[in-house]
Amino acid sequence: MEHPLARPGRSLATLRTTLLMLGTLMAGALAHAQAAATAGDPAAASRESFRLCDDRAFLALNIARNYMMTGHNRDTVMPLLRDDPAAAAMAEDILGRIDAGAVRHPGEVAADALFQCAAEQKMSVGAPRERVALCFTRTDVAFFLHVERSKNTVRQDAVSKVRKRLASRDLYPVALINEVAEAVYAPAKLPDLRQLMGSVAWACINNRRPPTASSASAASR
Repeated sequence: MEHPLARPGRSLATLRTTLLMLGTLMAGALAHAQAAATAGDPAAASRESFRLCDDRAFLALNIARNYMMTGHNRDTVMPLLRDDPAAAAMAEDILGRIDAGAVRHPGEVAADALFQCAAEQKMSVGAPRERVALCFTRTDVAFFLHVERSKNTVRQDAVSKVRKRLASRDLYPVALINEVAEAVYAPAKLPDLRQLMGSVAWACINNRRPPTASSASAASR
């Protein structure tokens, strides 16, 4: 099944959201890396290590999302990373894998980045790689609903559009779409997208119930 972001021609509002997210994640990853390097308290160091790995996973996710959404346009990714050789190297690897047809969902590269960082930081992810890939893939729900509200789309229409766009019910259950729609539309102001996506991903990762075989397989193919 083709990922909805693999089709070029997304709206300018959607593209703007991905570019802003990518820039924000770059700043966050750098800040957490510096904090982790200087923290003297073991508990604080552990928290910073988690935040570092979380930011690295979301950076990978949004590199892949941005590249796939823009029809493999490198200019929408690489210029933003030019001041960080490590992030640029990550992007080159991700873009190469996408060009080779080895990535079907951005959640796959996010899971890879998270597990690599966790190994470096000597931390446990707490869930299998297939589940983590599925959970990062499900942040698409938050992303698209956030875009719809930013365009002043009423909630009912936004839910309908997202359900149509994210048509796989194994990957994107109706209950999840409705739950995230509440988080997006209930606040008086548009919620922070990064926090929203993080909540979706980690609530899924920390859910002890195993995903269905079909959904896990679909997210990791």
